[in-house]
Amino acid sequence: MSPLSIIICILGLGILAAVHEIGHFIVARLLKIKVYELSVFVGPKLFSWKRKDIEYYIRLIPLGAYVRFSEIDDETGELKDDNPENLINQARWKRLLVSLAGPAMNVILGIIIFMICFSKFGFLELKQDVVVPGTQVAATQMIEEGDTILKFNGQRVFCQMDLSYYLGKVNNSDEITLQMKSARTGEKYEVILVPEITEQYMLGITHYAGLDQNQGWTITSVDPSQNEGDPVLKAKDSILSVNDVPVSDPGISDLVRNSKGETLTIRLIRNGEEMTVTMRATKIKSSNLRGIYLRDGKGFVSCLRESIVFPIAFVRISIDALAQAFTGNVPAYDVVSGPVGIASVVSDVVDAPDTDSSEKIEMLLILLGGISVGLAFTNMLPIPGLDGNAIVLTVVEMIRGKKLSRKAEQVINVIGFVMIIGLVIFALVSDIIRLSR
Repeated sequence: MSPLSIIICILGLGILAAVHEIGHFIVARLLKIKVYELSVFVGPKLFSWKRKDIEYYIRLIPLGAYVRFSEIDDETGELKDDNPENLINQARWKRLLVSLAGPAMNVILGIIIFMICFSKFGFLELKQDVVVPGTQVAATQMIEEGDTILKFNGQRVFCQMDLSYYLGKVNNSDEITLQMKSARTGEKYEVILVPEITEQYMLGITHYAGLDQNQGWTITSVDPSQNEGDPVLKAKDSILSVNDVPVSDPGISDLVRNSKGETLTIRLIRNGEEMTVTMRATKIKSSNLRGIYLRDGKGFVSCLRESIVFPIAFVRISIDALAQAFTGNVPAYDVVSGPVGIASVVSDVVDAPDTDSSEKIEMLLILLGGISVGLAFTNMLPIPGLDGNAIVLTVVEMIRGKKLSRKAEQVINVIGFVMIIGLVIFALVSDIIRLSR
């Protein structure tokens, strides 16, 4: 993890937290609610000034921010809430709006970041691009170029991200149902993509697209069934040729597919050393390609729409992932991530080899926008100490017509403190488990 990636991560999280608190501040001021202090970042003071009885601070450590809505007693150091202009003494609807403002600001910031990213680097619409012969889409004889994808197996899809998510949850050999809207007639229709299953021989590996510095394929993962259950290839190997045919040769795939299980001679580089190994290709059942190719988005309106629906898809996928964790379908540590996990992802982007700067910037913008929306989603959880708890308590007060007792609030705060500490520890452990795998 490079120093640059750590700096970018700290600055990014600090800015997102500051924007969140500024959201609370702006709405409070618009509603004429007393604000005593706005502090951007935390730690030792760098700059400060006072305007309209509000103290403003710019602090040294970019790890958060805060807004103070209560006066501090000079003698006891305790917060005083006897001023009728203070937040705690305001109408419930005003307190509700102030609580909602922080998460809303993060969502707005996420939309702005996505707008900048999509305007600069482009995006994909949910419209079918060219229909390729031999694919499952072509086999329907109904889907035409420009038709819009509305639903996937009955689930509404908003953008390329949630379509990719749902596609990733099914095998390529499974039938799927798409609801489409015709570009030619405007009518909605349903089609079933039926895979055409064939048997063929494969090396049993996945590799990076394109050639590496050795003019070979860098293996990213190996199927345990490779070489009849006795794998000889390893992740990070660089395959140079098969039966003396370079992997850069367009006919290399046909060579493997037509090997009929006969012994193949693989020339590769492992740990900097060139070597030759022999193996048999694995016979597997394979299906033809789906053929769902999306069209490049164009125009301001389409870009704005994509920027708005992208956070919706992000939150939706997050909820589904949490549900999968609760039901035990996926490990919980693969769903929850803390600052260490975020820093690791940022480092993977910043320190990625053979990746140009523009691509890194695009990935960092997507990541920053996603984290901003994720911060809003997390803060809406009804856990004491988060905005979601204040929102729920305010709504309960509005329904009951009176506040909760002091004892009830103390119990809730203690439970919330324990939950937050537990979540922090669990997030840290999850990050460590992922990094150690």
